[in-house]
Amino acid sequence: MHIFVNALSARSLSGQHVLFGHVRQLAIWTESTHTFTILVEEGESIEDKRFTENVQSISAPAFGNNWIKRTLWERLKLPSILKVVRADVLFTPTGTIQSRYSIPQVSLAQNPWCMMPGMQTTFKENLKATIQRAAYRKAYRFADRMIYNSQHMRDLYQKNAGLIPEAPHSIVYQGIEDETHDLAERMRQSTEKIPFSILTVSVMAPWKNVEATVSTLALLHNKNIPATLALVGPWADHSYRKKIEQQIKDLKLKNAVIITGKVSREELHEHYATAMVYCLMSRCESFGIPAVEAQAFGTPVVGSNVCAMPEIGGRGGFFHSPDNVNAIADSLDSLLTDKPLWESYHQAAVENSKQYRWKECSKPLLHIFSPEGLSTDLPELGNDEQINQAIELSASTVKS
Repeated sequence: MHIFVNALSARSLSGQHVLFGHVRQLAIWTESTHTFTILVEEGESIEDKRFTENVQSISAPAFGNNWIKRTLWERLKLPSILKVVRADVLFTPTGTIQSRYSIPQVSLAQNPWCMMPGMQTTFKENLKATIQRAAYRKAYRFADRMIYNSQHMRDLYQKNAGLIPEAPHSIVYQGIEDETHDLAERMRQSTEKIPFSILTVSVMAPWKNVEATVSTLALLHNKNIPATLALVGPWADHSYRKKIEQQIKDLKLKNAVIITGKVSREELHEHYATAMVYCLMSRCESFGIPAVEAQAFGTPVVGSNVCAMPEIGGRGGFFHSPDNVNAIADSLDSLLTDKPLWESYHQAAVENSKQYRWKECSKPLLHIFSPEGLSTDLPELGNDEQINQAIELSASTVKS
């Protein structure tokens, strides 16, 4: 079987992490039976992605952030490319499908932005969201298989579609690298937590609701808890950073908050390992990779309950309304000052993170990449023998 992976829309680090993580694991499992072609923009390379030899790439024009041009190019040019490379299945991370393709389409849904109220603030954003919601309804009904990266995402699609009949679907979580798990285990044994330290890791955009965490920090200081906050990650909106910096100044928290911007993976791991609590009160999150990474390093989570974080974070944290700063402050207070409580959530966080490995998370996709698996509900895969049987089934189905 030849799987064609359209990676043109996977522009963010988190989007590439999810898409390439699944493809890498599938390629390893099926190296002797299946092949993969990944479509990337001109100038991009997959050479550093650690793919096996059954994965190749081809290039499309560079569209940048112009999603309209990219969509038109895909509609006009991609059908002929699929014929030339003799693709058997099209796998896309857009959460949408196209009408003109003759092969089965598997669509990975991981972008909740257009379906969350309050995310769109301009006419252009509202127009884009309206177009996306219509495209999501089409995929929800007609995809050969929809993949949702959380139950939260499936619920959003279902609400957006209303009474429209649903296509075959699966909930497929995403993993973090084995190397990260192994490093986290070593650092948990060798690295001391910094007392009263709070960490936020994300691409800082307005919907990440950093202002709630800063306000909560002020409440902790009013209770004489000397908490500190590290805001780690790039800022998608310069004006939003200025807003947060002004808030920090107004609340007289300049000595308690550091803003690092983008950091190296080594620095990020150090932040995870030394923080006592990870806090993100996002209004729009389809999964929450940084929260899982923090948990792997033994850092409990205080997160938002209006997105996927409670589903993903499990028993390794507290989850509240992103507007309830008093409840957020109470949970942070408890974790920062109650050592036995912190220890119990520390252990729960580590245990919860262990399920998010690619070898576990990607298993359902082995069923999906066979013609029979696209339209039927197949049993879950367990041990290596069952995985090998699924690979042999998909290979024999193609040959027949």
